[in-house]
Amino acid sequence: MEEILSSLGAVNVTAQKNNIYAEHPRFAQYKAKQTGSSQTERRRQILEARKCKRYDLLNHLRNIETSTGDDQDESDQSMDMEEERAVYYRPKKYRNFLMLSEWLVDVPEDFAISYLALPCPVGKRSLIVASGGRTIAYAKNGRHVDQFPSSLPGGCRGSGRGGYTMLDCIWSQFNNTYYILDMIFWFNQPLMESDTDFRFEWLKSRVDEECEGISVATKYNQRKFVRVPFYDCSKETLTKLLANGMPYEASLDGILFYHKGTHYTHGTTPLVGWLKAYMMPEILNVPVESHYNQERPVKYVNLPGHIQHGKEARERRIQQQEERKNKMDVNHMCENMSKKIKGGLHSPDANIQVQSSAT
Repeated sequence: MEEILSSLGAVNVTAQKNNIYAEHPRFAQYKAKQTGSSQTERRRQILEARKCKRYDLLNHLRNIETSTGDDQDESDQSMDMEEERAVYYRPKKYRNFLMLSEWLVDVPEDFAISYLALPCPVGKRSLIVASGGRTIAYAKNGRHVDQFPSSLPGGCRGSGRGGYTMLDCIWSQFNNTYYILDMIFWFNQPLMESDTDFRFEWLKSRVDEECEGISVATKYNQRKFVRVPFYDCSKETLTKLLANGMPYEASLDGILFYHKGTHYTHGTTPLVGWLKAYMMPEILNVPVESHYNQERPVKYVNLPGHIQHGKEARERRIQQQEERKNKMDVNHMCENMSKKIKGGLHSPDANIQVQSSAT
């Protein structure tokens, strides 16, 4: 017993023996778990789930046809479906079809190796669908916003090229150009299940080799299409990119950071990050030119405060919309009641009641 006590007495948790003012090491671990962001954990969960679940409708139907019902019961199948919905959101038509980003709050340790950067011009996010001899542009909410002929496969009747093409673009009204960010379908070839680095390389080869004329506005290509180049995320490359200017005519809006291993999923995902140029020194320790710092809002302090300010502003807008809706409902109800009252006074039964009371 004395040996055990003596061995325990030799253990010190701090440099000063039995210092009551020192922080407990377990307490530091507890605080790290509570204050850390969930963005890194959500990235890990999505990548792990993607290894098991595949967003492939043909395989899904094939499994349904070949299953005998003995392997899994209904409860297991429902749990699998819930897990699949949590990873792959299947939109209706083209509403919320685009893959959208989150603010890059947590920078992964392998960020320079596992991510690709796309400098985005100022404009509106659009989904381009070329099929049946016409090209249609949809907004993020799925609304039809434009229709025109293009030299994309399936985008024009006079080009002689059939097929089906779907692109993720940014529309710049300033120079009548769609800037291509990502490729979803190309000439009937689906690319949603492909990794980011493969999609970007495929987009580069197809646009540069097969569609050189899409960057010029013509009779059969009434909107210009320009591919946005991608870069590695090393500090040297990002610094050089922001110092030398953008590879296109439009102004820089921000930079998208795509994880190399992610597929094209619908809606917001933590595997695609977003930063403004003036946020680069704060988050990635990348210096920027002075004109980018001049774009910083007056009330901007840091990214967490900016995100919180955006949440509060969004909550205020939602509250104002609800208040206006409630006010309109009350006014509509009052109008209906007044109409019913006026209609009751002018009805024949009301006149008979008035005459009987007068006699």
